[in-house]
Amino acid sequence: MISVKLPTLNTNDASYVLVEWLAEHGARIEKGQPLVVVETSKAQEEIDSAADGILHTLVAGGADCRPGQTVAHVFDSADERHAYLSAPAAGPPEPATDAGPTLTKAARALVEQHGLTDDVLRGLGRTVIRAADVEALLPGAAQAGAATGRHLSAQQRAVGSVVTESMRTIPAAAAYAKVDVGRAQDLARHLRQRTGSVVSLLGLLVKAVADQLPAHPDLFARLLDDGTVQPAPRAHVAVAVDAGKGLYTPVVHNPAALNVAQIADLITGFRDKAVRGTFRTDELTGANILISAHTAEGVVFATPIVFPGQTCALSLGGIDEQLVLDQRGRPEVRRFTYLGVVYDHRVVNGRDAMAFLGDLKRALEAPAALAAGAEGDEDAPEQAGERPA
Repeated sequence: MISVKLPTLNTNDASYVLVEWLAEHGARIEKGQPLVVVETSKAQEEIDSAADGILHTLVAGGADCRPGQTVAHVFDSADERHAYLSAPAAGPPEPATDAGPTLTKAARALVEQHGLTDDVLRGLGRTVIRAADVEALLPGAAQAGAATGRHLSAQQRAVGSVVTESMRTIPAAAAYAKVDVGRAQDLARHLRQRTGSVVSLLGLLVKAVADQLPAHPDLFARLLDDGTVQPAPRAHVAVAVDAGKGLYTPVVHNPAALNVAQIADLITGFRDKAVRGTFRTDELTGANILISAHTAEGVVFATPIVFPGQTCALSLGGIDEQLVLDQRGRPEVRRFTYLGVVYDHRVVNGRDAMAFLGDLKRALEAPAALAAGAEGDEDAPEQAGERPA
């Protein structure tokens, strides 16, 4: 007999929701077969079977569960399963069939608070009902929210937990640089036309950040509990995405090996998944540096948090057009942004952070090298390189 235990899918969560079983109770399954869908505060994740055998589930779909909990057994044979069931105190009984939907703990509390009936819940047409589903049923929920308060979503509670841990444990310092991004924006527009990908200033920055790993390894390192600074073999850059349904930090893994068009396609996909809430766990883990874009009109700069386990976070402000004098003293309009770096002062000193910020500024102000490998980059406009005098 092999026990199916839930792995740790999100270090910030103490509990998950077992959304549904993908194999029937008592069915014969194969190693590698998708077995169960588990929802964390960030994403839904499929867990595969680790062995061939007969599935015996212990936790029903829709139930709360925790990391490390045994949710099923896989038996080698029907005889082994029969012996298990026949033994005294064999464990939890087989899940009963329920004609109604399954409610999460938070959803059930709301149902009891507002006296919703089973018929109303069945009208949702869902097998698993969460707190957000119940909130949508409440009359005048949007108007009443300000007066009666609202429950924080599991995702927002997870965000709050990360922010609290960061503020509690990381002595952070910050600095900002004013960057002329006119050439970078021109290059992004050119690459959009040549590749069909939605290349943006953010995508160019992801590429520029990844390229800095060899020169600035401490900005990508991890500080261990024993005081050891563990270097990162590759840069994995998280990008903060909020499509109005919660904050996500999906990861562009090893962007140094990608061109900017490929990075742009990944970022576009991230935005779509943020709207639908369909991220996989592997898309949200593994980052060793973060970029948070605050490009709404009128936003000059912002200060992100350094995620626990990382030593650096970057912010990208909105574009500000300013009138300046060129090298001949003639007025011209240029496009600027403020690029911020927040860093763990235990690992990184101000001099190193300033050098990192300066290299990023130079990469964006003379961005031709960032286009390497993208389709059509051999036709990149001259303005992506040096500005004529």
